[in-house]
Amino acid sequence: MYKAIVVDDEEMIRKGICSVIPWEKLKIDTVKMASSGIEALKIMEEEVFDIMITDICMTEMNGLSLVEKMNYLNPKLKIIVLTGYDNFEYAQKCCKMQVEDYLLKPVDEIELENAIERLIEDLEHEKTLSHEQKINSRIQGVTEQLKLEQIMQNLLYERVKTSEFKKVLREYSYDKEEMLQIALVCPIIDDNLAWKQHFELLNLSIKNICIELFDSKKQGITFEDKNKNIVIAIFIREELEEVTLRVQHLIEYLKNEYDINPKVILGSVVGGFNKINISYNDACVLLNNKSTYGKIITKEPREMRLTLFNERVQEFKKNMIDNIDDLEKVMSIYEAYSEAIEFYNLSTSLVKKTCFDIGGGIYFSYAMEKGDISDNKLNSLLISLKNCSRSDALRITRDFIIQILQTDIGESHEIIRKAKQYINDHLNEDISVYSIAEMLYLTPTYFSKLFKHSTGEGCNNYIIRKRIQKAKSLLETTSMKTGKIATLVGYKDTNYFSLAFKKQTGMSPTEFREKGGSYNEESNFDFNNKD
Repeated sequence: MYKAIVVDDEEMIRKGICSVIPWEKLKIDTVKMASSGIEALKIMEEEVFDIMITDICMTEMNGLSLVEKMNYLNPKLKIIVLTGYDNFEYAQKCCKMQVEDYLLKPVDEIELENAIERLIEDLEHEKTLSHEQKINSRIQGVTEQLKLEQIMQNLLYERVKTSEFKKVLREYSYDKEEMLQIALVCPIIDDNLAWKQHFELLNLSIKNICIELFDSKKQGITFEDKNKNIVIAIFIREELEEVTLRVQHLIEYLKNEYDINPKVILGSVVGGFNKINISYNDACVLLNNKSTYGKIITKEPREMRLTLFNERVQEFKKNMIDNIDDLEKVMSIYEAYSEAIEFYNLSTSLVKKTCFDIGGGIYFSYAMEKGDISDNKLNSLLISLKNCSRSDALRITRDFIIQILQTDIGESHEIIRKAKQYINDHLNEDISVYSIAEMLYLTPTYFSKLFKHSTGEGCNNYIIRKRIQKAKSLLETTSMKTGKIATLVGYKDTNYFSLAFKKQTGMSPTEFREKGGSYNEESNFDFNNKD
């Protein structure tokens, strides 16, 4: 189903359009109205629409200015322009912009319905083409990734051919003198027996996450060394976050989704791909040094880390206070603060001190604004923090802030419902925590924690479980080949699909089909009794 918006400063016209058009018949389930270009722009900054029907002559912002802005904000938006003037100049401007149809007022409802129907046909056609392109890009993408990985491995061990290297730089628009830093990603699974039995699958999953976080955003290159360690060549640029912050997001993400405690070892910063082996060798030395500790292993002095942390705490507190009327924003910033605690590996006493500083600062600002000051609440927070652990201190402070700002739990349930619906409707596509969070206008870290807190399982686990459920059904009820089923449930790599399937069912897809769909329930340990 699709979404449309009608923009006209004449109430009778916009309500008339909304009432006479058979929207459901045209596969449109959401129709909104705006009385001006400015109001429409505000609505479309928060929601994504497929079709816009707009008048040209309006006060505050005319229709052409709105079209120009939407061409930039949502290039895929299909636009129908309405006007009471048969003006060639208007028509000419519309042709130069991304306007699909230009209709004169008074508009015949049949003519408008036919115009909308044509746009829906175009959208359906584009969706089909997009799906076919995704399938083809999956096949091509695996080959390209393997080729790029081989060249990056050769760079590590100084055996790359100059011609091959120059070709890669040209194809991917990389700068030969790019500043970068090697990161070795080590999944520490401790006593997690589940992952010990499926380590190859875990490694593949982590590698795909790294590709999504770094490669797809042109922030680095993910590959494996000859020992099957996951390596990321992270780019260092002025417009990007510092490397440790990006790595910190990766660690928190893997911890939430896979219930592991990963470590990342950073090599030295080098200038140019030809020096990548130096950074890699430095990281390997730290990896083999048994005395190193922490989630991110680097040579940065502890005193400098503490100074940076204190600066960041004050920044977190200020940002939360500045957004005190937006609980979701405050919680998102608080999650970032919690991640920073993990990253800087602080003592319990210092964690509790900063927790009280942030909780007290938010309470004081809120109380001053609302005129409701009570020493008992701050005393209660202080007593609760006195003899607790680091993790409890973070939880207690989070709950204190939520209690002060009066959270709306119902909103969280609606977010999870929308996320589950989206996943179930797009199992055959390249969906991930990041793409779903983007669809919901949330930060990936906040959404990941919210999903796990609300459902008891990570979002990635939920996606995998639903994909395997669909795969089992296809194996039981069709004669399709395993590779085809893998594609239909969202796996571009058949081997990756087989590993994931075996982890869930205890047998390969072929074995599952041969045994008529019966499988070992005990091996499905991660996801019992879930939606």
